[in-house]
Amino acid sequence: MRLRYRFACAFVGLLSLVSDAAWAEEEVSLENGLVTLAGTLTLPPGPGPHPAVVFLHGSGPVTREGAAPYAESFAEIGLASLRFDKRGTGTSTGSWVSSSLEDLARDAVTALDYLRGRPEIDSDRVGFWGVSQAGWVAVRATALTHHLAFMVIISGGGVSPYESEMYAYRVALEEAGFGADEVNEALATVDLYMDYMRTGEGREATAAAIEASKQKPWYPQVRLDRILPSTEEGRERWSWVARWDPAPLAELVTCPVLILVGGRDRLAPPEASIAAWRDALVKAGNPNYRIELFPEAGHGIRMWGSAHHGEGRPPFADGYLELMHEWLEANVVAR
Repeated sequence: MRLRYRFACAFVGLLSLVSDAAWAEEEVSLENGLVTLAGTLTLPPGPGPHPAVVFLHGSGPVTREGAAPYAESFAEIGLASLRFDKRGTGTSTGSWVSSSLEDLARDAVTALDYLRGRPEIDSDRVGFWGVSQAGWVAVRATALTHHLAFMVIISGGGVSPYESEMYAYRVALEEAGFGADEVNEALATVDLYMDYMRTGEGREATAAAIEASKQKPWYPQVRLDRILPSTEEGRERWSWVARWDPAPLAELVTCPVLILVGGRDRLAPPEASIAAWRDALVKAGNPNYRIELFPEAGHGIRMWGSAHHGEGRPPFADGYLELMHEWLEANVVAR
């Protein structure tokens, strides 16, 4: 992997001087209906037009800051980028809590279209990069645009949100030491909740079952009361988690795709995710996809677990960043 300019500059005490020569940044504002998305455009040196990537978010409140190191390293291989605060976080307006998958997908396309309209950007070489939930957002966004040039998905997509949720609950329960009977009892309650989210029927029975399950020793691993919508509108906006199937849209993806999966992912089933992605891309007739498994890595291709004892987030798996850079250079930058 190339030595990053920022690290080199810090070493010799010339950070600001050389980093300014390495890339340029600009604060930008995007409008998607009533929502304003605040972001940062990073441009490589030179006049362009440059290929570019939109960074998409995982679940929860995520700002643009997490993508900053990627933006800088991508600029060093000639790739521009746009990262933005998820709606309702940072300085973006709106609310991710009350937003649907469709809302998030439209934010992604808004960012894609913004990049394609910039004179410094090659409008035919703009794609998505995302982690976790972003895999579903990216796939949903493909139905809203004909201009997606590539996708890089880390620990996301493939299986449905329902499959991923049920897998994550099972892993959490088993790791907490519960036996098969207790795990099945807990998952039956989760499934009841999912059925309500899917159909809108049986709210009272679902709420009663959740209340009763608070007395169970396994309930701290589930905590469904925190995510039970208080209104029908809220249920409808989040119903996609229980009912949406990414396969029909994934089967239409023909642009170059890189999928990276951690073999010890506790939030998404690794083998099933790989199989689902491969099946969809084969059905799409996509000749340019690559799926790589990092056997010892967890979610986000990070080395979660007993081997990591330092402060902050665990390190990435060996070879992860190098593989991603090589793929982007070959399939996007050099095109």
